[in-house]
Amino acid sequence: MNKVLKPIVILALAWMLASCATTGDRAAITPYIDGGINFHMKGDRQLNLYQRAPHALTVCAYQLKDLNAFNQVLEEKDGVTKLMECSRFDPSVNFVKRLVVQPGRDLYDAMEMSEGTRHVAIVAGYYNFKKKEAVKTVPLPLKGMPFFKKHVGTDIDVFCGPQELRILKGGE
Repeated sequence: MNKVLKPIVILALAWMLASCATTGDRAAITPYIDGGINFHMKGDRQLNLYQRAPHALTVCAYQLKDLNAFNQVLEEKDGVTKLMECSRFDPSVNFVKRLVVQPGRDLYDAMEMSEGTRHVAIVAGYYNFKKKEAVKTVPLPLKGMPFFKKHVGTDIDVFCGPQELRILKGGE
């Protein structure tokens, strides 16, 4: 009896462990950093529509100490081109990461939160670029006791539409 029961128990335990391997809708292999900045970007089937065809979308995610230099570059004549280089153009930029969203696909990515980061800025390189639709900023939430609050990481959900970004969740 022991020879029959032992394999059944082992299989049952293995099945239970495998069924607990995912957390909600986010698979266990999905990048996620506790206390970091975690992205879920959903690409529309008609993402970055150009000449009636969808295209991949390059996105630059910036961690910023403040928005002043970022906004100043954004207003310059070639500012958008500079921001799409995904580089640390100013000391107020703590970290920057380039992401590529595919049409009809979900992209999960994560960044460690750099010291002093207060905002995340997202710039998308749409073919028909319009600042209001392609640039979004998210303030990071403050947590802690009064007088000792500090900015902490967050989850940011972004819908990447045919010609615009929409922040669905972030900075809460």
